[in-house]
Amino acid sequence: MVVMPSAFRSTNPRQTPQRGRRPAVTFGVASVLLARTALASPDLLVPAMDYGATDCSFCHLTPQGGEAHNERGLWLVAERERRGVEKVEVTWLAARETRVARTEAREPTTVGVAVLPEIKPSPADGKRPVDYTTAHGDWPAYGGGLRAQKYSPLDQVSRDNVDDLAIAWVWEAFDNDRYTGLFNRRKTPDGFKATPLMVGGRLFVRTAFSAVAALDPITGETLWTYDPGTGDGPRPPVFGFSTRGLAYHRGDDGDRVLLVTSDGWLIALSAETGEPFPGFGEGGRVDLTMGLRRPLSRRANTWNYAPALCGDIVVLGNQTHDGSHMLRNWRDNVPLGDVRGFDVRTGRQVWVFKTIPQAGEFGNDTWGEESWKWMGNTNVWSMMSCDAELGIVYLPVTAPSSHFYGGLRPGDNLFGTSVVALDARTGERKWHFQTVHHDIWDYDLPAAPVVADIVMDGKPVKAVAQVSKVGFLYVFDRVTGEPLWPIEERPVPKSTLEGEQAAATQPFPTWPPPFEMQGLEEDDLIDFTPELRSRAQKELEGIRTGGLFLPPSTEGSLAVPGWGGGANWGGAAFDPEARMLYVASRREPLLMTARPMPNSRNGQPYRIRPTGFDLDGVPVVKPPWSSITAYRLDTGQVAWKVANGRGPKEHPLLKDLDLPDLGDRWNAPGLLVTRHLIFHGHRSDGGTTLRALDKTTGALVWEHPLEGTHQDAPPMAYMAGSKQFVVIATGAGVQPARLTAFRLP
Repeated sequence: MVVMPSAFRSTNPRQTPQRGRRPAVTFGVASVLLARTALASPDLLVPAMDYGATDCSFCHLTPQGGEAHNERGLWLVAERERRGVEKVEVTWLAARETRVARTEAREPTTVGVAVLPEIKPSPADGKRPVDYTTAHGDWPAYGGGLRAQKYSPLDQVSRDNVDDLAIAWVWEAFDNDRYTGLFNRRKTPDGFKATPLMVGGRLFVRTAFSAVAALDPITGETLWTYDPGTGDGPRPPVFGFSTRGLAYHRGDDGDRVLLVTSDGWLIALSAETGEPFPGFGEGGRVDLTMGLRRPLSRRANTWNYAPALCGDIVVLGNQTHDGSHMLRNWRDNVPLGDVRGFDVRTGRQVWVFKTIPQAGEFGNDTWGEESWKWMGNTNVWSMMSCDAELGIVYLPVTAPSSHFYGGLRPGDNLFGTSVVALDARTGERKWHFQTVHHDIWDYDLPAAPVVADIVMDGKPVKAVAQVSKVGFLYVFDRVTGEPLWPIEERPVPKSTLEGEQAAATQPFPTWPPPFEMQGLEEDDLIDFTPELRSRAQKELEGIRTGGLFLPPSTEGSLAVPGWGGGANWGGAAFDPEARMLYVASRREPLLMTARPMPNSRNGQPYRIRPTGFDLDGVPVVKPPWSSITAYRLDTGQVAWKVANGRGPKEHPLLKDLDLPDLGDRWNAPGLLVTRHLIFHGHRSDGGTTLRALDKTTGALVWEHPLEGTHQDAPPMAYMAGSKQFVVIATGAGVQPARLTAFRLP
């Protein structure tokens, strides 16, 4: 669906844009936490709608709710504690929110499409070479090219003319009507996190319900759609109906779009018609729950990321539920995180890489008490990258089962939380590096390793760079796996929990410098005023604080960064011409408290749930609370670092202070780098915008309001009709899933 034109004006920060909170918020249904460790309460949905709620992201970090909550949710929890009562009342919001008219149905978008001069397709649009790079003006892979650089060399849009960017079209997903506009946990999707592909003169996008649409890149009109039926089934685990992207393959038997559905099917579609390839698997699809040493349950596994293409092999991981160990027969139910390679033409499973080594395999001895027999997770839930010339695929592997307690899995637990390089043809391990031994913090590697060619001491170096939740940038020789700068094993605190044997040392890169705060010392506490500093000190009384890798404890340990990063799945972007790497990150301390469970049926003596930790919605640590950092990758030096947004300057504790930009909390968006600019989506209490930064300084040079809430998906760029387009996805929960495309007149 393409939205028809109406008036809408861009905002230029150099022309003093209007700032501040919108009177009617557009984020989600208030399912508010009743306590720091309670889940969302659905009975608060209806009264919260009086204040503009449409899904759980009104008070939580995701539309589905859960443990972590945003500034509004933290304020409600603090208000409950201040009043000394057991339950949150939505009516307390009257002290800080504006009541809005409630509607039972979604309203159509109010974003206007500018009246731009009509353009026609260029003869080159559908005839560009498909070499899986962005060099020719396409965007043929999730990260632009197979190297996950999120870079486009297009230079039509520059700092000199970015003010003239205008909305060319808005597309609304054809399956938005699968939910009603009211929150329904079984059917309401996760936020719309898609990044489309552009190749062969068409855009291709995956919806939250695992459907695919091909679009005209100039007009946004839908050319064909394919619905695998995922949305008709039960809600997938973890994030439910969710999306990231697709893969594309050009073959002598036709071009195909590769889809992995949330309910576990690998499907090959004709790029021309959207019909499944009949010779691929059975009827065009492969069942991903089969083919491993034990079947994968669709109740505990999901797939929503973009497949990784490396040569003629499609490489797939999965996203696994970490609650499986809580079930009966739990040692038989823990989901596997093994990574697999499939023939792109036939769908045949070619190889399996066991992320938990079995008997006789390298790394098996890092799993004590024979935990390798039944342990799971240790999966790849994010995107991967490929060096097509070397035939190597690079995996960001995540933490093992029971992310916060490892007493049942003594040892370093390879290949958990490791960068792993595999031969894409055979699945053979080339090298690995474990960034966290015996992970008990959920410090997953959250994003694709970036394949980068750099110059060190005048010599070309084939590098791969991995951003992390802990705030380190790890840089390796991508052929051998040797660190390009020394990485030291340093002693870290011991665990005080029964049965837990935390690793004695952890790897610390000596260079480049970290892009985020690590650990918490006295000097790291907020100090805008003596009163704030005193409150922060009081809040920390009795809580364990210290450096990075402080284990969970019964008294509570403050983890900085928390499990959300640091960096997250938005990952990094790399300019291969300037050899600059850019990463967005956030600074969110989490309190990790272990609560004894003496009668646990699964053998775990503790239940550990990380919770937010702040002062009525203001972090206890110094800002920036979100930031963007630029590295000169040749030298590892930080070129610049900027706060990502104004931050909560209007908060009651801060509104009377004259403060610099603080960074808007929970923002760690994916970045798009072009010849002149950095583009990214940005969300705050003031709404969502598409932003452009000067990539040499990080200065904000342009922003434009967007309808719906941005969910951290990287924008993408392409050429069509001799014009450069920038496209970004928005939509949280019951908000319609949208793509918004910008171009110059």
